[in-house]
Amino acid sequence: MFNKDNIQPGRVIVALNTTLDSLESVDDILSGIEYKKVELIFPCKGEEYPIRDILLVCLGCQEISTVISTTQKLSDNRHVTYAEPNFLFGRHKIPNDPYYNQLWGLAKISAPQAWDYATGDTDVIVGVVDSGIDHTHPDISANMWSYADGYYGWNFINDNSESMDTAGHGTHVAGIIGAVGNNAIGITGVCWKIKLAALRIGNKAFSLDAAIRAIDFANVNRISILNNSWGGRYDSPSLKHAIENYDGLFIASAGNHGVDSDITPDYPAAYDNENIISVAATDPNDALASFSNYGAISVDIAAPGANILSLALNGEYSSDEGTSMSTPYVTGAAALLMSYKPDLTRLEIKNIILSSVDKYPQLADKISSGGVLNMFKAIQQANTIAQK
Repeated sequence: MFNKDNIQPGRVIVALNTTLDSLESVDDILSGIEYKKVELIFPCKGEEYPIRDILLVCLGCQEISTVISTTQKLSDNRHVTYAEPNFLFGRHKIPNDPYYNQLWGLAKISAPQAWDYATGDTDVIVGVVDSGIDHTHPDISANMWSYADGYYGWNFINDNSESMDTAGHGTHVAGIIGAVGNNAIGITGVCWKIKLAALRIGNKAFSLDAAIRAIDFANVNRISILNNSWGGRYDSPSLKHAIENYDGLFIASAGNHGVDSDITPDYPAAYDNENIISVAATDPNDALASFSNYGAISVDIAAPGANILSLALNGEYSSDEGTSMSTPYVTGAAALLMSYKPDLTRLEIKNIILSSVDKYPQLADKISSGGVLNMFKAIQQANTIAQK
């Protein structure tokens, strides 16, 4: 299907399977079509090429519907290899946030190209299972989820609505996912628009029971994606069970010990639940960060995780690194796909993300997908699935 907003009126491009000089008249091609002139814009480069001359046909009518019908008619002509509208291209969408040029990770995952298709949607809720979120930060307050009586999430340590971040970790993570984009303030997240729920499970240490409660809360409140930038060496069957029974995508950091998680697992990322995506960290050269865990079986994908600028407490900004920072890039990408194609299932989104990575030889035996997140390729693959 053509997007009419991206078509120039009155122009059609025609690729011939013969040369213009070999025709008795241009009317051999354009019989019955009202046109003003024909221009040769790319001449034949040799007999071995299936496409010979490429023409620009300037039509008499400026209606987009005429462009489309003419394109269809010309495509059936025996002298034509293909015909297409004169599509209009634009610059990849770049937000006006002043620190955008410092966000190297967004360019690395092809976010600007993906933003031409989607920038997020406030119907998608992402739970940040962490130290809370500073909901007063001016660069994220508009993207905060509001629960019941104006609560921004829940505190599963004290079982109350006090989800304000006092450690800073959850706020930094949340900013990577969904700092408000194109608001002329600070930075932008992967999703310019989103709803972020602050699911506070601790400060510097996170407790098992709080994490399990947070997963249950996400199910009850239909929170579709959970970001989990935390973990440890203890293999909890209770936690694994809770994740198995979570209705959404559970995206988890692979860990920062620089070890092979296939041998020395870090949980919950290393569980084999089908709804988990385990994320390693890379540097600006697409090499595995020195601190990042890896695993050809247990780690699914890599994303930028070194020197990542995001939100800090009290309206500030700071840089940090770790798989805690790489994970929210993947979470943001999943949320963007969900906003763009709401009918995709959680496993379809996971498969799209993992099968559309940029593959690198240095990651081939370290990461099961062999590559780094690419949001634009994921969007393209989602389009392909939707057309089937």
